[in-house]
Amino acid sequence: MSRNHKDKYENSNPRRMYTLMCSEDYQSGKKSHWSELEITGSIRNLSPNLWQMTHLTALYLNDNSLQRVPPEIGRLATLRILDLSSNKLRSLPAELGDLIYLRELLLNQNFLRVLPYELGKLFQLQVLGLQGNPLSKEVMALYGNGEPAGTNKLLTYMLDNLQGELRAASSGIMAAR
Repeated sequence: MSRNHKDKYENSNPRRMYTLMCSEDYQSGKKSHWSELEITGSIRNLSPNLWQMTHLTALYLNDNSLQRVPPEIGRLATLRILDLSSNKLRSLPAELGDLIYLRELLLNQNFLRVLPYELGKLFQLQVLGLQGNPLSKEVMALYGNGEPAGTNKLLTYMLDNLQGELRAASSGIMAAR
């Protein structure tokens, strides 16, 4: 059955509505520019094509079986919301710090023991979800219950440590000369 209109899929969450292209639009070369994308269903691996969707402002990868997030996530520079909750993540790439417009980063219910210091570069971050991770007592003491003051303390700590690493690396380079 041929359709000249776009099919719509409505999620139960009214914040997320997607317009899907009909086959005629796709074949004619039209591009879809979704601002939000949700991928769920016990997914273990992500397509490399995902990192080409540089127009995304919200990416919901929660409730999957992801064990890692590739460094290519740093290409999604326009992201405002990233939800990686309820996966099997044990570490995060430093490139998350390149997502400078990120306002909400949800990492709840994973297996994270450490966080990359590069998270300290996320100056616009307002919401950081870390509950349900085996993070160090030091990190959790700074973070508290996830209130904005705790998030700010933790991000400042991360930035201070990142700058310390950069100073140590640059002094090592200077000493090698």
